[in-house]
Amino acid sequence: MSSPTKISFARRPSMVPAYARVLLGRKPYSAPDGTVIRPVEIEARKVVLSQAHLRRYREVCAVPAAATGLPPAYLHVLAMPLHMQLFVVNNFPVKVLGLIHLRNTIRVLAPVDERVPLRLRVYFDTMRLTDVGQEYDFTTSYEQNGVLVWEEVSTMFARGNSAPKEGVSRRPVIERSNHPETGVATETLDVAANTGWRYARVSGDFNPIHLTARTAQMFGFKQAVAHGMWSMGRCLAAASAHMSNMKIQVDTQFKLPVYIPSQALARTWPVAGGNEISMCTMKGDRLHLAMQVRSL
Repeated sequence: MSSPTKISFARRPSMVPAYARVLLGRKPYSAPDGTVIRPVEIEARKVVLSQAHLRRYREVCAVPAAATGLPPAYLHVLAMPLHMQLFVVNNFPVKVLGLIHLRNTIRVLAPVDERVPLRLRVYFDTMRLTDVGQEYDFTTSYEQNGVLVWEEVSTMFARGNSAPKEGVSRRPVIERSNHPETGVATETLDVAANTGWRYARVSGDFNPIHLTARTAQMFGFKQAVAHGMWSMGRCLAAASAHMSNMKIQVDTQFKLPVYIPSQALARTWPVAGGNEISMCTMKGDRLHLAMQVRSL
């Protein structure tokens, strides 16, 4: 594989030009046969945390006041300007508006000193063909004082241009765990009508499927759907009282969309080395997401 194309910013760039390029760009919804992936690495050399922004994130995800440290998924939000830069470079082969967030793995490796700047990197070099489409992985990482403190791998999915069914890799899945009869903490989550707009203002992710029923219908949804990373952050907030270790790995698989407005159930139960978390429909029979949290 060739050496990555490297793009460096002193600080996180504005997302406005990138959004314009996304809307006006002519990339395909799936990469054509024979596409060769060229790696790209994008960095912001100095990322300074804002207490006001962190407070807004905690509010929209309902993080309890007693929860200490950065919420595990918060640094994903701060990386959105670099994610947008990745999506518009020529090295990334498909249109981002057609992608579906399939899986996410976050590793919280060390406490973050909120007073000290971070170095942010986003790296992309992977396209996998599956029996139903294409998968794209990109890695996001933060360093503080030269030490890796947080890392994430996001997997996005594009339908079409499938490989033959024989010999292709299958998507790894988090197996659905049936919650036990006892020892399960359950919380009802209210997904308010303004959830999409509130999270968009914090994250910078103004994908139209999250904002209104009318714009969501343009992409095949019957009504607006919540951001997957909001659902993840909200469930982690609901489970925060049961998570004592600051160094964790969070593996999430996104299932059914969460419609806005609606209600859902968050369930948390202990397992060896950590917790299982699920977000289900109110009947409890269908999954919105499945999550494994393990101590490192």
